[in-house]
Amino acid sequence: MTRGTVRSFARVPAAFDRSRRLLIVLLVTAVVAAFATSGMFSQKTVTVITGDLEVRVKTSARTVREVLETAGLPLGPRDEVSPPPEAPVEDGLIVAVRRAVPVLVEADGREFVLMTTARTVGELIATSRLRVGPDDRLEPGRDAEVKAGLRLVVTRVVKSYQHREEEIPFRTIRREDMTMDLGRTVVAQRGRPGLRRTLLRVTYEDGRRTEVEVVRTTVVREPVPEVVRVGTAGTIVRDGQTIRFLKALKVTATAYEPGPISCGAWADGYTCLGLRATKGIIAVDPAVIPLWSRVYVDGYGFAVAGDVGSAIKGHRIDVCYDTYAEAMSWGVRRVMVYILELPGS
Repeated sequence: MTRGTVRSFARVPAAFDRSRRLLIVLLVTAVVAAFATSGMFSQKTVTVITGDLEVRVKTSARTVREVLETAGLPLGPRDEVSPPPEAPVEDGLIVAVRRAVPVLVEADGREFVLMTTARTVGELIATSRLRVGPDDRLEPGRDAEVKAGLRLVVTRVVKSYQHREEEIPFRTIRREDMTMDLGRTVVAQRGRPGLRRTLLRVTYEDGRRTEVEVVRTTVVREPVPEVVRVGTAGTIVRDGQTIRFLKALKVTATAYEPGPISCGAWADGYTCLGLRATKGIIAVDPAVIPLWSRVYVDGYGFAVAGDVGSAIKGHRIDVCYDTYAEAMSWGVRRVMVYILELPGS
């Protein structure tokens, strides 16, 4: 030992050594307790249900997300889980996972894929950004079940209302005028078309017109008929005589005699006007040739419309002869009848 250097050693008391060992034990105990409290050494039983798969795991994870990740069942971006991913884990917890499935959507001329956990098409529409109008058509419909690979076609349906205006053609009324020469016409009243307005409901599907329905039709203006006066008067020459007539008609003519052979057992030889039934009397339809009219019948001669008959309707006449033989000789003919004078003129 060098001179002047003094080294001294002090012995640690036994009481201090025991205190240090006690402190170490307490620290270790506190750390273990902390780990136990935090769940690192605590195992919990959790049941995970996803689709038809049910998995029971023992885990020390603190959140639902950690449970799924440690179990090899991580969540996709569109998957749904209950309880929420950040919910704490408790022993006996049941975790339900609904996996998002792809749905191919065809709309607005393009195709795209939607990942969804919706159970029906209607729920998919409600929970996605896919816009569907009230008249749009879905195939399949809103109640259809959503499955992986479903193809959803959205047909855009637009209904618009349009007005259409169109003319109503006027009709032409031809009125016979016995004061005008045959073949001459005069417009007594000009016709005017009417106007019809129609409200239409037009349906477009994906921009293509598919249906046009008439909602209502309104006549805005009634048409005015055109009235044309048509001349019927003229002249004919018979047996060198010029005869002026008011109107000419083509008729079917039969013949009769005033006796019971033609007129039945009650025949008294007189017409409905009280005229004696003889040659020069014809039976007519008063709606066509007024009674008491003076006429000329081709092949028969001058006569008076003085009788009627049950079979004489429209353009038919029955010429009277004095004998049955004469009537039979006439038979049935198509002839011209010329009205020469109307009653009261």
